[in-house]
Amino acid sequence: ALDPPPFALPPPSVLGLDPGAGAVAAPAPPPPAVAPRRQVTRTLRQLGLAGPMRLRGVSPLQGVQFGVRADEVVTEARLVVSGAASPALVPETSQLTITLNDQLLGVVQPDPARPSFGPIEYPISPAFFTEMNRLNFAFTGRYRSECIDPLSDLLWMTVADGSSIQMTLERLPLPPDLARLPEPFFDPRLLRQALVLPFVLPEAAGNELLRGAAVAASWFALQAEYRGARFPVSASLPNSGNAVVVATPQELPEGLTLPAMNGPTVALVENPHDPAGLILLIAGRNPAEAATAAMALSLAPQLLSGVTATVSLPRPPQRQPYEAPRWLPTNRPVSIGELVERSELQVNGYAPGPIAVPLRTAPDLATWRQHGFPVDLRFRAPPGPILDVEVSRIDVSVSGSYLRSIPLREQETWPWSWMLSQVGLNQQPRQASARVPPWLVTGRNELQLQFDMRPMNRGDCVAVPADVQASVDPGSTIDLSRAYRFATLPNLAYFASAGFPFTRLADLSETAVVMPDRPSPVEVSAFLGMVGGLSNIVGVPASGLAVVRPGQLQQVADRDLIVIGTVQRQPALATLLQNTPLRVDGSALAMTLPDAMEGYARLIWEGPPPEERIRAAAVLAAPAEGLGFVAGGESPLRAGRSVVAIGAPTPTAVEAMAEALRDPTRIPRVQGDLVLLTGNGIEAFRTAPSYGVGSLPFWLWPNYYLGAQPWVLLLMMIGASLLIGLPVLVALRRRAVRRLRGRQS
Repeated sequence: ALDPPPFALPPPSVLGLDPGAGAVAAPAPPPPAVAPRRQVTRTLRQLGLAGPMRLRGVSPLQGVQFGVRADEVVTEARLVVSGAASPALVPETSQLTITLNDQLLGVVQPDPARPSFGPIEYPISPAFFTEMNRLNFAFTGRYRSECIDPLSDLLWMTVADGSSIQMTLERLPLPPDLARLPEPFFDPRLLRQALVLPFVLPEAAGNELLRGAAVAASWFALQAEYRGARFPVSASLPNSGNAVVVATPQELPEGLTLPAMNGPTVALVENPHDPAGLILLIAGRNPAEAATAAMALSLAPQLLSGVTATVSLPRPPQRQPYEAPRWLPTNRPVSIGELVERSELQVNGYAPGPIAVPLRTAPDLATWRQHGFPVDLRFRAPPGPILDVEVSRIDVSVSGSYLRSIPLREQETWPWSWMLSQVGLNQQPRQASARVPPWLVTGRNELQLQFDMRPMNRGDCVAVPADVQASVDPGSTIDLSRAYRFATLPNLAYFASAGFPFTRLADLSETAVVMPDRPSPVEVSAFLGMVGGLSNIVGVPASGLAVVRPGQLQQVADRDLIVIGTVQRQPALATLLQNTPLRVDGSALAMTLPDAMEGYARLIWEGPPPEERIRAAAVLAAPAEGLGFVAGGESPLRAGRSVVAIGAPTPTAVEAMAEALRDPTRIPRVQGDLVLLTGNGIEAFRTAPSYGVGSLPFWLWPNYYLGAQPWVLLLMMIGASLLIGLPVLVALRRRAVRRLRGRQS
């Protein structure tokens, strides 16, 4: 719902799909031979569980979801289950029921003498499988008592996250068709599997071929979404499987034959090394046409069909700052119903999982004294006769950081409650509000709403309703419209979490990547993965990206720059890091140590602590195998523009550093303006001078300048006291003198 208005797509004839426009009507190749069957084993942890599945009396139903590729079919399968059960359960009336897509697989009966069970194997009929599958575990339990309390700690069963489903899969001989893209190169049914898609590029690929490969990789990264994507690069075709080839007739990998081309071409051809593999060919008669083919693939894939299509350059939309489709707009309140489906706002059970609402935007939000952003919530829950409304609540958090708890209903006294029930006002949604602090909005965040409900005590031996439902109203809103856009850079936390400032324009049309003159395949792989990660943040292919070499920096002086490469073969590192204390000399990295005056200057003007530079210099001075770095600073080519450098002494370390920037578990460790990756992990430092990006109204400048300078604020207060106090003191003394002279006379 946050997508910008659709841009005008050219008609099929413009894309070259009309025979009159030069389309290539190549005959469909024969379907690939069926590959041998393969066996896969997926544990429940690999299918999404963070730990053992705990089923209790108030949460008796849980499950996992998984998919099967469209070009594969399950021929054999079995489930292996292990776990434990409460010793207090009565075997005759307690059980764990296991179903796949509502088809019964088996039942586990608890044994009080042996609380642990398994491994137990259950065969699964292949007919039970669909493209998307739901494996459910339903718990029913009773203990030896006249009355059963569903909240009792005696009612539980646990399914180990090491329990697994084993499947034998066979490949289906589906005919190749561009209309099925991104399949078979990426299948969205694989919910928990990262995309690993090989790219084949010439060893001496020019700027246009690299840009075309980056645009294509960014489109595939968008399809992978939260799964993540990696793009290993080589100059030769893989021995098996699928791959993407970006090439021209002059620079073609060995063994590959191009179809007839009349211009930019997107085609599917068989992998000559593997009859079951396909090659997505993005080609042209020259590098510029190959880049055009990549643009057509990323901007208008719905217009591709058949085996081969000759395309023309689509008209890309004109992007405005901060209008990324996956970011919240900041010019109006946004309803939660625009961000998630209505069905995702409904929950069942007394203790359901949290409702996750994406809260994504650029992190350069500035408000007066860090005032938060209002969240107006409306929600519904069962009334008091079912729930104990005094203790039932909804918890509001942002990415795991607790904000507040809201009672499901304010306590009402008679006769006020009776009057409300007569006119039906007690059936209206409950309204409440919360505030999200600006420092919690860092780019990729979630607003988490979790119902925590407790059943009302209905007396001894009276059943408690099991089918309890609650919901958040889609009309609930979050409002970022009172914020201004301003950030103090360099701040690599902004880059790692939101790609800022490069993602300010979603298509990266103000971004350029500086590659070595002859990059290695590992460096190109790091480049493709980095661009794919930036595009995945904003939800738009990198159609505006520029790629240059160290000798072409002046051509992109007005852009934000990303530098990738090893320190020996990337001379742009030394040139573009002039405004930082990090020094690159040949293959050596060093840190300029602070002088004696810098410590005194920080009393007046904010700057990096000198101790940080000393600590960073010590780390760089100690030789470490696999050392990688990310450094940020202001561009020496244009004031206000940013530079982020990703480098290392070896190509392998460059890839490791780029991979660390894509790892969600390590992103929180990326801070400051210099990050070093060593054998001890990630270390962050603040060493470079800061600069501002964006604009603030005049009345917010004191908040910006004085907020981090308590000494300046103290001096201003002392100065103001002297300016006020000294004239008053002089006036009082003069008055006292006049009064004394009057008495003497």
